[in-house]
Parts: sequence; C-alpha cells; structure tokens
Amino acid sequence: MGISRKLFTPGPVAIEKHILALGAQQPVYNRTQEFSQFTREIVEGLGYVFQTSGETAVLTGSGTAAMEAAVLNFLDKSDRVLIINGGTFGQRWCDLCRTHSINYSEFKVKVGEDVDPDLLAQMLLQAKFTALLINAHETSSGQLYDIETIGKMARKSGLLFVVDAVSSICADRFLMDDWHVDVAILSSHKALALPPGLAFVAMSTRAQSLLKSRAPETLYFNLQNYLINQQRGQSPYTPAIGIYLQLHQRLRDIRQETIEAIVGQHHERAVQFRNSIADLGFDTLPACPSNALTAVVCKNNNAFEIVQILRDDFLIDVAPSGGDMKHIIFRVSHMGAIKNQDADLLISALRQIVM
Repeated sequence: MGISRKLFTPGPVAIEKHILALGAQQPVYNRTQEFSQFTREIVEGLGYVFQTSGETAVLTGSGTAAMEAAVLNFLDKSDRVLIINGGTFGQRWCDLCRTHSINYSEFKVKVGEDVDPDLLAQMLLQAKFTALLINAHETSSGQLYDIETIGKMARKSGLLFVVDAVSSICADRFLMDDWHVDVAILSSHKALALPPGLAFVAMSTRAQSLLKSRAPETLYFNLQNYLINQQRGQSPYTPAIGIYLQLHQRLRDIRQETIEAIVGQHHERAVQFRNSIADLGFDTLPACPSNALTAVVCKNNNAFEIVQILRDDFLIDVAPSGGDMKHIIFRVSHMGAIKNQDADLLISALRQIVM
C-alpha cells in the first residue's frame, strides 16, 4: 500500500499535492460562524461547476448515495419512471428504483452505443412517464450521451429530468440549466479530483418546488433538511470536514482556471491517449466517448491480463471491466492530476506488453 503508483482509474484519481496537503490538517470544529461562511462559499462554487442558479445539497457519501437520495426525495410509488440503461450505472438506477418499489421501465441501449432519439421519442409517446433518469456518461463503457438533446425531449414531455453526471462534470461540457436538467448528481472523486467521501445533488427551481411537496422516506438523505441547514452554512449531520477543506480550495482553483479550460485539458489528454495507442492493436469502444476515460478494446490480447501486468510490473493502475467484458475491455481514466510524463509511462508500458 505504501508503494507509489500511477492512477489511471475512474475514481479515485490522482490529486494535486496542495490539495492532498489540506487533507492532512487537523479537522476544525464545524459548528462555528467561520465554518458556516466556508460552507456558503462551497455551495456557491458548486453552482459554478454545475452551471446552475439552483441549490446544491452536499452529502457525506458516495455517488450512489446521491443517486439514492434523488430517488428517495423526488420519486414515489405514484411515479412512472423511464430509465436509460446502457451499462453498469444505468442498471444502478434500475436497482435503486426496484429497491424502493418505484414503477420503472427501461430504455435499453447496447454497451457503447448512443441513445437513438427517434426511438426514445416513440417510447415517450407510448406511455405517460413522470420522470426520466440517465447517466450523462456511462462509466462502464465510456459512452457520453447527448444530454442537451435528451433534456429538450424531457422538458417537452413534462418529465422530471434526473442526470447522474458523476463522471462527466469537469471532464465534459455540462450546462445544467441550459439543458433543462432538474436534478444533477456529482461525487468528489472523479473529475473534481478529490478523495472519495462527498456527493452533491444539484436541483433546479422546478425540482426544489417538487421537493417541498414530497415527504421523503429517509432521515439521512432528506434533501430539504440539507437545504434548510445550508442557509445557515451548516449540514444537518457531521460532514467530512477534511474533504470540505480540500473541496473549498479545489473549487477556487476551478473558478480561477475556468471550467471550460479544465474540460479542454481532459479533452486534450483523451485525444492524445487514443491517438497514441492507435498502432498497438487496440480499438476504443464508444462512437461518442467522454473525455473522462477511454474504454480500450483488446483485439489480440486479454484485457484483464493487461490490467494485472500493468499493476504488477509497471506500478500502474487502470480499471478492469466486469461480466462479459472482463477479458475484452479495460478502461483508462483521463481525470485527475495526470501529467504528460505519466501518460507517456502508460503508453510505453502498453507498447512493451503488446509488441
């Protein structure tokens, strides 16, 4: 565990040293006026990241915790939900709705393929849905969906549009308000480039109105309670204070650098990596990939063996795939504090393995 490794995994990701240093500080007492001001600055910074004028609840938990909070606060047994399911994390929406007895239907998409807008429009006409749930980026395949187009369709149909943007925000362009997203979800350990432990639920004005009309069957994930407490700069329960310190600085860094520049850096890293492996006998999976990661398709090698060799022989961690894709696909993240020399080391290692 003490060995220095290069991380090319889609969470956790490599973190800048000045951000890591903040996590080593003694956590402060949070029930103070100073911490309240600190929290208000965080919430304001998150609005910039989501590109929304709405409110954002800050939870101590994983991205899945935020997904579950969305289900528990905005949906109930009277709803009929349509879920875009193109992989592991589309399936997670289904699992959450089934667990909480929410009536749902699936719009199935083959792994690595895009949503056909004409077929989606037909399905929206066939049944009266109340909400549409999707992952902006299906992290298991690398597929980036056209949230702007789908958001227009959702708004035209009068649907609550809920988007898991956990592995997309800061890596890809995401305009919550302009794209008619009602609820958007993010976690700390993807392109936000922080340690795991915080999750965020951003809500449009429309979603906040709906929130007030629902009685969530949850104590810890009661989003209305978070919003009420955040008005005074606090959270209803003890937050992950150390990560708050890191988040505060990270949001300041993003504002100074601009979200557009950070997305551009992810795009540049992704394109450079894909071009660099083109002659190594690999394909990449989706036709419309996210900047967050590349799903590498092995034509002549065993993907899982490559993952193990990189880890054992080169001290480089990439992400394996599961299920039927285990021996066919591995995933390389472009998120976090990745330097050009780090990417060069990975490409050199892949060249040694396959050539």
